[in-house]
Amino acid sequence: MRHPLEQLPRSLSPLPGEDLHGFVLRLAHRLDMKPVVLLQHTGLIAPNSHSAPARRMFMLEKDALAAFCATTGMTTHDADALTFKPHVNSYPPVAEALLGMRGLTPAPRGVFPAWLLTTSTRYCPSCLAGDSSAIQQRHGGPWQLAWRMAANFACLEHRCFLRTTCPSCELPVQMIRGTSRSLIVEPHADPLHPAQCRNVVDPRRGPCGARLDTADLNASDFPSDDLLHLQRRLLQARPYGASSALDPLAGHNRMTDLLVLAALIRATWPLTANLAPSGSLAQALEDDLSRPGPAPSLRISSTAQKRWDSDVFSARGTAALLAISARILNLPLPELRLELGRLIAESPPRDDIAWGHTWLTLRRDSSPLFRHEVLQLLDQRFPRPLPTQVALPGFLQIRQRSYSPQAIPQQLPEEWTQIITAPLGHSGRSPGNVAIRRALAAHLVQAATGMSLKEAGAYLGIPSAWMDAWGRFRPLEERLHGRRVDLPTLFQRLADHVADQPPLDYHARRKRFANWTLSDSAMQKIVDKYPSRRRFIVGGSHKASRIGTGFSALVWSRLTGSEWRLAPDLQPLPRGGVDVVDASIICSLQGRDPTHQPFYKYLHDLLPDYASAILGGEDH
Repeated sequence: MRHPLEQLPRSLSPLPGEDLHGFVLRLAHRLDMKPVVLLQHTGLIAPNSHSAPARRMFMLEKDALAAFCATTGMTTHDADALTFKPHVNSYPPVAEALLGMRGLTPAPRGVFPAWLLTTSTRYCPSCLAGDSSAIQQRHGGPWQLAWRMAANFACLEHRCFLRTTCPSCELPVQMIRGTSRSLIVEPHADPLHPAQCRNVVDPRRGPCGARLDTADLNASDFPSDDLLHLQRRLLQARPYGASSALDPLAGHNRMTDLLVLAALIRATWPLTANLAPSGSLAQALEDDLSRPGPAPSLRISSTAQKRWDSDVFSARGTAALLAISARILNLPLPELRLELGRLIAESPPRDDIAWGHTWLTLRRDSSPLFRHEVLQLLDQRFPRPLPTQVALPGFLQIRQRSYSPQAIPQQLPEEWTQIITAPLGHSGRSPGNVAIRRALAAHLVQAATGMSLKEAGAYLGIPSAWMDAWGRFRPLEERLHGRRVDLPTLFQRLADHVADQPPLDYHARRKRFANWTLSDSAMQKIVDKYPSRRRFIVGGSHKASRIGTGFSALVWSRLTGSEWRLAPDLQPLPRGGVDVVDASIICSLQGRDPTHQPFYKYLHDLLPDYASAILGGEDH
């Protein structure tokens, strides 16, 4: 056998949308080579290995990627496109597999989530038949990567439902047998055409061998225009709402909403059967939900019991399930609340094992509005016995210390604090909510370290005068009076959210920028880039000085994750801060004054990039 890094004498260009397993099958067919030999030669497995692990579907790691590209003549970009890696920001199950809870760099983790088909795949016979080109007439069309994402149910090019089983052996196509996942079924079999079924029903007879690229289609094989439109939106990671492209995070959140709601629909079926696109599709979903055994994505999972948060067997059943989910999510908010309330009113207990990862996924990845609505309804449906007046303990505990105290900014982002304040019906910038925000930061440090509340406040750089006014967290206790609120659960929810954030060392930042201020010369450079206001700003006027001080304080706030009131420019507190800058300047620089002048908007828009450049060590 050739040296593993020796380039093959002939190769193939990957087809649009093709997956890694399909490319290997086509290239092995072209070279008249068993797939296992090609896997060894291209570095996808070691010379003495007999099967490629399923993690290759997710991404090719550094050494495997280099060897594969060297032997096939492919670019790293094209090689990555054969795997799930490019979809890490658009399809939540891929993110779960490659990123985990807090990962920043994609890496195979040996995790095979629901809604990812790693032990079989769907297919379109017309796609496998290929186009009129000579290369596809010889070796077939592409096995599409999208077919392994179980939320996809239709081929947009041929406007037909995807198929799940081989028409001859009637098993799911490319079905992995046994208890371990692998990239290719029967890689030791003599070369088959890439469009032949590789399933083995009887080991004495070898692979099934039926062609999957020919099929007789009837009227039921063609989805409606509305379903094709939904499929197109799913491929674009915008399952509901927006008519134009979403940023990756919003798309990820909304795809998660769709799948969480699908779990609610499954758990309460047939409550929403009347919302299915047609009676036949509702029956297809009914048939799928009545099938024994786990979902296709969980076929050989160690947690293979029936789970409501998993995919269903057929493309038609999938179309019905996701169409119902998308239809509900597209409702106006009042109607959405009613429909969610109807589902949750009929839901099994939230601790039923069949929910799988539903609630973890909801809390971690759903959009804020959907998450809030569902959690609020769940708390109403399954209330915990609580007294009508809740006294906050002197020390809040969490189930596990899954975040570092260094990751806690002195000023919590508003999104974090809303996990506590939103269920209480409070928001905004009132003094009480400011106090809650400060105290929650200290409680998070306290829970992770065991410090006293006062020690935690000092760790965050909060002045002792502010801490002396806290008592026993009175601002929040007053809002709990007469309310049925499970504060420990809310705080655990907050702690889980913190643990899911990218790790930042705010403690180190507070030390690094403890005495940082914006110099007059740096401020002058900023002014010089806005010449139309230069006459107003220069000359050492009192207003110019206050604007410079306010901008410096807000930059420092971004650098350290702390309140601008604590900036070195404004010390000592409180009298000095009042003397050198006023609230109206800060309000304008923060963009909260709709009447503010263009120069304030210029400074406001400059803030994030200016702070980021400093953090990156750039010279100004």
